[in-house]
Amino acid sequence: MSINIKRSSSKPSPLSTGKSTSGQKPKKASAASSNSGSSKTTSSDSLELTGEGTQLQQIEQSLSEIPIIDSKRVESVSQSIENGQYTIDNEKIADRIIKNERDLKGS
Repeated sequence: MSINIKRSSSKPSPLSTGKSTSGQKPKKASAASSNSGSSKTTSSDSLELTGEGTQLQQIEQSLSEIPIIDSKRVESVSQSIENGQYTIDNEKIADRIIKNERDLKGS
């Protein structure tokens, strides 16, 4: 069974609801098939992730556990600023700006 995941409509497909869209009533099962009783088949939808999908889920989980802000680094820089020991390296900043600009043009 395949599912069209790019469908823009939120209405269920006729196959998933068991309803007919042509206005006709669904056909009844023949006498031969209704007597067998145990020959009914049930279908269930399932989803299997590839190895890459599973790995991405694990990475996402581990990243969600990492704090966004490095509190120790923020405290260290704050102390350096308060003590007048924090120095700004203008060349390093300029080099990073140039690198970022080159990366943006390359992509």
